[in-house]
Amino acid sequence: MKTIKCSQVGGGECTFEASGETVDEVRGKMSEHAKEAHKDMVEKATPESMTEWNAMFDKLWEETPEN
Repeated sequence: MKTIKCSQVGGGECTFEASGETVDEVRGKMSEHAKEAHKDMVEKATPESMTEWNAMFDKLWEETPEN
């Protein structure tokens, strides 16, 4: 299991953390959180910025040690 913090993926000072066994599980939890807690950021997202965010998230997932 790995844990990613919202603040690690562009969430500023947000303290939300998502944990899971797979990258897709954690990405999904983070996406749901962003839709509720960071609506302005989600509304401003472009296809290009989402591609960059997903690449950053994948790299972070690979570098994050198991809990």
